[in-house]
Amino acid sequence: MKKRIIRESLLASTIIGGAALSFMAATPAFAQSAEEEVSEVSSIVVTGSRIRQPGYEAASPIASVSSEDIALSQPVAIEELVKDLPAAVPAVGSATNNGSGGGATINLRGLGTNRTLVLINGRRVVPFNLSGVVDTNTIPVALVERIDTVTGGASAVYGADAVAGVVNFILKNNFEGVEFSSSYGFSGEDDAVRRKFDLTVGGNFAEDRGNAVVSFGYTKTDPLYQDRRPWGTVARSSTTGAPLGSGTSVPGRFGVTPFQVKDADGNVIPELSGTPLPSGAELDPTTGALIGSNHPNYNSAGYNYNPYNLYQTPLSRYQINALGSFKINPAAEVYSHLSYVQSDVSLDNASSGTFGNVYSVPIGNPFIPDAMRQQLCDALMIGANKCVSGPGGDTMMDLTINRRFTEMGTRPVDIENKTVQLLAGVRGDFNPDWNYDAYISHGETQQLTTRRNWGSLSKLKNALNTVSADQCLVPGADPATGGIAGCVPINVFGPEGSITQEMIDYINLSSMSKVTIKQDVASGSISGVLPERLSSPWSERPIAIAFGAEWRRSSAATRGDEAAQTNGEVLGTGAPVPDREGQFEMREAFAELAIPLIENLPFIHSLNLEAGYRQTEFKAAGVTSHYGSYKLGGDWSPIEDVRIRAMYQRATRAPNIGELFNPQVTGLNNRAEDPCQQGLINPADANKAGTLSNLCRLTGVPDGNIGNVAPPNSGQVNVLTGGNPNLGPEEADTWTIGAVWQPAFVPSLRLSVDYYDIKVDKTVGSPSVDDILNGCYSTTLNPNLEFNEFCKLIGRNTKNGSLNGVESKGVTLLSSNLGNDRVSGFDLAGNYRVELADFGWGDIGRVDLSVNGNIVTRFESQADPNSVLRDCVGYYSVSCGEPKVKQRWSSRATWSMGDYSASLQWRHLSGVEVEPSNTKWFPDYAQIDSYDYFDLSGRWDITQTVRLTATINNLFDKAPPMVGSQIGSTSANNGNTFPQTYDAIGRYFTFGATLKF
Repeated sequence: MKKRIIRESLLASTIIGGAALSFMAATPAFAQSAEEEVSEVSSIVVTGSRIRQPGYEAASPIASVSSEDIALSQPVAIEELVKDLPAAVPAVGSATNNGSGGGATINLRGLGTNRTLVLINGRRVVPFNLSGVVDTNTIPVALVERIDTVTGGASAVYGADAVAGVVNFILKNNFEGVEFSSSYGFSGEDDAVRRKFDLTVGGNFAEDRGNAVVSFGYTKTDPLYQDRRPWGTVARSSTTGAPLGSGTSVPGRFGVTPFQVKDADGNVIPELSGTPLPSGAELDPTTGALIGSNHPNYNSAGYNYNPYNLYQTPLSRYQINALGSFKINPAAEVYSHLSYVQSDVSLDNASSGTFGNVYSVPIGNPFIPDAMRQQLCDALMIGANKCVSGPGGDTMMDLTINRRFTEMGTRPVDIENKTVQLLAGVRGDFNPDWNYDAYISHGETQQLTTRRNWGSLSKLKNALNTVSADQCLVPGADPATGGIAGCVPINVFGPEGSITQEMIDYINLSSMSKVTIKQDVASGSISGVLPERLSSPWSERPIAIAFGAEWRRSSAATRGDEAAQTNGEVLGTGAPVPDREGQFEMREAFAELAIPLIENLPFIHSLNLEAGYRQTEFKAAGVTSHYGSYKLGGDWSPIEDVRIRAMYQRATRAPNIGELFNPQVTGLNNRAEDPCQQGLINPADANKAGTLSNLCRLTGVPDGNIGNVAPPNSGQVNVLTGGNPNLGPEEADTWTIGAVWQPAFVPSLRLSVDYYDIKVDKTVGSPSVDDILNGCYSTTLNPNLEFNEFCKLIGRNTKNGSLNGVESKGVTLLSSNLGNDRVSGFDLAGNYRVELADFGWGDIGRVDLSVNGNIVTRFESQADPNSVLRDCVGYYSVSCGEPKVKQRWSSRATWSMGDYSASLQWRHLSGVEVEPSNTKWFPDYAQIDSYDYFDLSGRWDITQTVRLTATINNLFDKAPPMVGSQIGSTSANNGNTFPQTYDAIGRYFTFGATLKF
């Protein structure tokens, strides 16, 4: 495996490096350059528009992160930096273990990663998953000049996906020299190590008409398990605060549906019915009997899975990027960008197990302790002559088993992402007023997922269905010929150690699946200014225009081995991965106008109008649809110091391949309680209309299990999800209005405030688990507890009535175009530079102050007209997901003097609380106070070629809030906290060195 990786990496580096270095014939000696120059064309390109005109400033607000800010933060992945921007909400990243797809993504405004468009130099990047989302691990940090963020919709300019906005990574251009940088980071506990190395080589050639750059990068991060921190040692219940792990534990827990006889009124006749097992029935190895939750030997905490889960997922990443350009003449400059990235992410999970599935087991299974066997016989009314060990005990029973295979070890998941992107283009000037830019690109991503040590459901069933301890012999089979070849009976009826290595070897199973994404893009645009006679008579500047066309085709396919495609076959998997494929194609035409209307009049220093339109033809699944996106806005400066800007945009997002073509599969989602679990219902009310017990029976709880339904295993329930080929585009109406103040009397001061309002209609989405379960079982939403439309969407385990196990299809959460989302708020920013000498403090440098903040006033979401319209501002929950803080601020003060600088960053998150619901949460976990983090950085330019940087993140070692592990969504809430939102690692030191020649 390792040799293959090395061979492929060398091959990729040879191809890409050779392509770029072929430009570099007769390259002169490398020139030293502290700051790389930016070409004339790129210097006047504004993110959020294709118009290229000196002095043009778009009406949409743009936030930028400079290369100096990136250098001070020293991230190993760009996601670490972007997720802390005020306009962003943490998405899947390095702190995501359960629910990670092996990538690091960006979520602007909290509207979803699939509604945030990620670009490199204004051009699309191939996605890494079926949701059309870009893995930011593919972004070459060493080459990033700045990061531009445009929020509030940009579909008229860039096309679909730019509903919440655009994150545009601008790469260094015309790099000259050799730059080697490395960083090494570790926590205050001397763990969670991160290493990063980058080598960039570039230079001009052909009398500076051409430039070529090659960059090599390697990143490696070590795992950090949750038990290495006090807040993660034990999985805790979000409802009680007590230790509460998984019900799939060791010793195991077991259940059967007791035999029942009822009278004419539906009441159970006790003397003719079986004796129910104790509540929570757990095996006591000392006696061999099943004990209830009130027994002193009962393990009420369950199995503690936290020590085997991660706060920092290990990453190994290789990056090779090559950029080249050559100016043939003023009318034509060819350019290219080739990249190869291999990003290997390793996740880990607690040991596999039976996970609440129902198994056919003969009462004579010889591993069942005698005391437990008698209890099972009493529950099922099995006579004494059949209640024996061995072939005589041939009565079959449906036995719910929750036994953890700790003898097997953990369940690693290895995700290997390979991304190749090739881009070639030509740009140039027709004349001084008109220019063009056209390019084609092809990108491919392959994601190989390998699950190791998970176990096989079919083999486990074989190993349990036996009346012999020596061979898998079903009741009635001939011992001489009836055994299943190679099968080893398994003992799940004992303490840890009762499962031998031979047993493990038989049931063990590893599985592989592969996702392939391809994207082809051809795009061309022309930009220029109209003749002077068409300009406004009150303005000296001409009307600027840009127009063009774009074609894009995306395809995806998944392939898996037989186990990966079979529901439940890989024990403990959230969902199968059936083979599927799909494709869509888009043809688009677009145009933009920038019209200067008035200049240099009283109270109108300048007044400008901006407009754009994009027409789209979308083809998928044999259906063609047409829709348009547009924008209209402008800016007004009553005086030179003040600029007021406003923009309205109609943004669109076409459904991605996953939303269109995903098959219906059963997976997992967080849920702390099942409304029908254990003592919440009782047999006496099972046939009384208007009672919860009756409704639970109507939704699939067998009569004999009423009062004994197991709670959600590990705080998770089954859910049924899938795509919909009939989905149409989403439509978003976006308003932004704001003002910028740059006073002439304080030239280094810049203040801005912008209001945004994004309303998305026809959203592609599905109701939450809470929407469905509350809609059915809550007396607030269903006062008479009748079997309603929500109840029809609940698929319980047909054997035991729970929401776990392969017999439960789960809560149905299928996609539709019936939802709507709306977010609104304010963005505030300020920058100020102080030359200390101006205050008489001598030549001791300068101080740069900056502050960026986001105040959210609305975060509404409704999956469909029958779902709850919830406003998640200031809340966290399974439905709201990660904390939707009302205020998020990032402030930085940087002192610079010659070769030295020091910087202090202050990050603030306002307090949040759990979303109100019927669930009674543990009071200490029901709210999170405001959080403040401080990061300290320092830089020393030892010489013109050597720079040292040191960073301390979370300077005061602030611990994350504890909320348990069932209070938020699966991917966001783990390790008793929200590790993507709050720092679960603690104080972190990073030291870096850069050599530049």
